[in-house]
Amino acid sequence: MKPLFPQSCALGLLSVLSMPAHTMEAMDPLDTLVVTPTLTERLLSESDVSVTVVDGPAIERQLPRDLAHLLRAQPGVDVSGNGPYGKVTSFFLRGTSNSQSLLLIDGVRMGSATSGGPTWQFVPPQLIERIEIVRGPRGAIYGADTVGGVVQVFTRAPAAAPGAWGHAGLGSFDTRELGAGFDTGGEQASLGVAVNRFRSDGIALQPGGDRKGYDNTSFFLRGNARLDNGLSLRLNALRSQGNTEFVGGETDFVHQSAAVTVSLPLGDIWTSELALNEGRDEADNLTAFGPSRFDTRLRAVRWLNVLDLARHEFVFGAEWREDVVDSTTAYDERSRDNLGVFARGLVRLGAFDLQPALRFDDNEAYGSEWTGGLTFGLPLGETQRLRASVGTAFRAPTFNDLYFPGFANPDLQPETSRSIELGLSGRSQALFWDVAVYQTDIDDLIAFTVVDGRFAAFNVAEARIRGVEASGGVELGGWSLALAWSHLDPVDRQTDLRLPRRTRDSFRLDADTGRERWSLGASLVIQGDRYNNPAATERLGGFGLLSLRAGWAFTDRLSLRLTLDNALDKAYTTARDSFAGFDFQEPGRTVFLRLRYGEG
Repeated sequence: MKPLFPQSCALGLLSVLSMPAHTMEAMDPLDTLVVTPTLTERLLSESDVSVTVVDGPAIERQLPRDLAHLLRAQPGVDVSGNGPYGKVTSFFLRGTSNSQSLLLIDGVRMGSATSGGPTWQFVPPQLIERIEIVRGPRGAIYGADTVGGVVQVFTRAPAAAPGAWGHAGLGSFDTRELGAGFDTGGEQASLGVAVNRFRSDGIALQPGGDRKGYDNTSFFLRGNARLDNGLSLRLNALRSQGNTEFVGGETDFVHQSAAVTVSLPLGDIWTSELALNEGRDEADNLTAFGPSRFDTRLRAVRWLNVLDLARHEFVFGAEWREDVVDSTTAYDERSRDNLGVFARGLVRLGAFDLQPALRFDDNEAYGSEWTGGLTFGLPLGETQRLRASVGTAFRAPTFNDLYFPGFANPDLQPETSRSIELGLSGRSQALFWDVAVYQTDIDDLIAFTVVDGRFAAFNVAEARIRGVEASGGVELGGWSLALAWSHLDPVDRQTDLRLPRRTRDSFRLDADTGRERWSLGASLVIQGDRYNNPAATERLGGFGLLSLRAGWAFTDRLSLRLTLDNALDKAYTTARDSFAGFDFQEPGRTVFLRLRYGEG
């Protein structure tokens, strides 16, 4: 029986592409395992939904200071931010809003119950091992807030052998980083612990302004134990705590995920799992208007079962979740609970794969919702695969939407969506590729507007999003190349205007080469223009960013890496403060150097 959530998977798609050529010959980039799309392990080459994987070696090569650096211009992905280094970041997956896609950390749901959407900027890339980006609705499996898809971040799994590691880095804008960790244990039990400290004086977010700094101290613990009878116990926790400055104030934050999971085989074909999760998003703000506090906790208990019938597979379970708010704002309600039950099947009919899924959620705040999905997969020979899917999803109204004093509407209903997709993938000895087309229609979008003389949140808007994505990789002249291209048409159906802060076109190229001791690489990101506001009057120009990198291994355990981001020193922005009338600035040419010891 395969574990429901593995401690480690095979190397990810993008990382394999960017390995030195001499290490790629024996590897199939589509044979990496993914778990996020279906809750069970499945080869990427057999996936019937669109998935992108970024793994540890790719993360290590790029030395990112935030997730935006890794995720920008990946297939179907767009990122907008109010500056770098811990500043407000929005993630648009297939043109949906920041609150319409779900962030998981080691299976734990993350996000703010008050404002909606995850605080991506506080996730420390130094302590993560892999990212799985699932594009398309996953409401039938995960419930609310999966209109665009799901992004799951995995922290570092304990190493197979005991050992310690550490790193130290310095860079532009007086950026400093120091981290260390250790792994211990053996086949029956293992434990990994690490801590990382990141500080930066940052940049001026507005022309002529002062630098706005960022400080993040992160800690993680991940362990597992397995008994002879097959029972397994897993513990994982990730905590980030610090301070970020912005125009007009600062925030002390806590961003934390924690989970305890027990898994037990009930015979040869049935595995049952019970998980207790909590995600915390806490912010103590100090502005010219005075102090404020918005602390939210997402607590969940999930019971998951997998029946492995050789050619067929069935998954079913239930999940209870409670959202809790502690704030200086006097919300009319400070908690709500949600009960969901779900089931998914994998039925193989000859060469065909069919995966039906259905979920029912009952929420005490906004009522009940049904979501469903159906995926279809068909191999075309030995090297190509055709896939198609339909699915529904919804976004839950936040506490701000329902209960914020003076502007809320307790009668709001969830936003709902319907999506269809058709995709084709293929591979050969030195080449692989994937292309997908899709459409998502979203109804009952929540907007703050005037209705019957009252300014509040109402279900008044609609959107239609169409898009095409293409990605692939090839070995060419000793280089490993990975490419991604996305074209998007996200339209407000009431105004026929483009949804704000979304670009229509994105392109990304990652190129790497190397030998036993050294490596060289580059990333090129090109994105078109976007509009900052719904009226499409504030245009933000497109841009191109080139990043360069190099690495040298002195020994098997001591290495040095250098990155040069925005090497051409381009000025660009992805967001504007419409009230103050300035564009949020992004860093120019940025250098970062890191020395690393160990294999962690």
